Amino acid sequence: MDMRYGECADDPEWTFQVQGPDQPEYDTMFYPLSTKLGESIYIINEDGSRTMNRDAYNRSRCYEHIAGPDCRNTQGYLGKNISAEEMTGCHTVQCILAKREDWEPRPDDMEFEHKSRYHLTGVAENMPSSGYGLKFAPVRHGIDNIQAETEFLLETSQEQLDETGLPFHPACFELFIQASKQCLGEVDIDTLVRIRDRACMESQHFPIEDNEDVKEGQEQVWNHTVGHEYLVANPIFVPSLKPIIQSAISTDRGFSVNNSPFESRSPINPASTARDPFRALPIEIILIIVDHLNSPDIAALRLTSRAFTHLPTSLWFRLVVTEMPWLYEAWSSDPTPYHWATVIAHDVHQEKAAREEWDRDMEKQSLVIGEEMPEVQAEWLRNLPRWEWPDHPDRLEVLDLSPARLHYHTTNWYRLYRDITVNWKQLKGLQNRARIWDAVLQIVGAIKDARGEYVNEGFSDGIV
Repeated sequence: MDMRYGECADDPEWTFQVQGPDQPEYDTMFYPLSTKLGESIYIINEDGSRTMNRDAYNRSRCYEHIAGPDCRNTQGYLGKNISAEEMTGCHTVQCILAKREDWEPRPDDMEFEHKSRYHLTGVAENMPSSGYGLKFAPVRHGIDNIQAETEFLLETSQEQLDETGLPFHPACFELFIQASKQCLGEVDIDTLVRIRDRACMESQHFPIEDNEDVKEGQEQVWNHTVGHEYLVANPIFVPSLKPIIQSAISTDRGFSVNNSPFESRSPINPASTARDPFRALPIEIILIIVDHLNSPDIAALRLTSRAFTHLPTSLWFRLVVTEMPWLYEAWSSDPTPYHWATVIAHDVHQEKAAREEWDRDMEKQSLVIGEEMPEVQAEWLRNLPRWEWPDHPDRLEVLDLSPARLHYHTTNWYRLYRDITVNWKQLKGLQNRARIWDAVLQIVGAIKDARGEYVNEGFSDGIV
């Protein structure tokens, strides 16, 4: 600051020097991005040959693409169309594998594993396109990494297939469990693997017809089509379904599924009543009629005739079960997901690595104590700390979304049906569940057919 005196000594002149804001500091180095991510890696020449666009290739490997609202890149789904929470576990893989001769049961084995020739592996974080190098955690029955395939285009053998896992998403397998119990009364993984093996030996595809949206996405690299985001939504743990189910559960003591879910309408015009032939029918006949109709027909009748104004809430239980069979919360005696559908693959792999390091550390300590302080080794071993690993916060959130049984007498089936129908576009997990349910029913049907063929061929091993 300078203070100068002019002609009038009593009027000082002030001059300020103000320093501007500091240059911003970032923890990331920013570079100009002149090649768009998603630009073709290959340039098509006039003669039809291809030249690699190395600039696009190199930049695509060095930069992370942040999608804007109008992004049309097919290398991933837009975050504005589906959340990471909805996609929980979409890369998680588990396998069914033939038991080895030294196989022994584990406390966490499922009932169908005990009597089967096959068992479940741990979970892997992703499925390599080659099918090789699947790494599992935890290591169940000594299986750390294997090859996995659903079909072989080249010649194979039964010996090779016995060493090859049948891969699936745990969430999809949960739907297979529910459908198997409903249709077969049990979970038959032996016949499931036998179907896979036969298809591989005959170089045939697995016997199911894929959904059209799935066919559109199946390329060498998955094609992420806008509008098909539901294909990667978890079909079991659906965030937006929980409030719908909670609102459908009635705590009102006066609630009854025999009562109508609708409020009374205005008084009926006698003239219109005379023209309504259904008004003369007793309620028993009305209920018999609607019992043979689907929801669009019932809605049309309710608009046409006042005789169908008040129908019991129990009617919508039938509509839920018949038109939404994949909503197994409505009919399953045990909708609780099996354990491996609830785990966070990344977390169990972290636990595996941490446990291995912990075991090595304990072994080193034991050796040191045994060599240098053998007199306290016995006491040290008695007080050896137990391994502990807390549940991952993401798993706790997943468990909070677990399907729960809907009780017939305390559920407002009309509200449940209505809210699912109205919010269908937002319920991407349920959309995917409906798609997977169709595929699972095809698989269960193939198991039924294969079991019949197996019996007709004269085989009997106590499994079929």
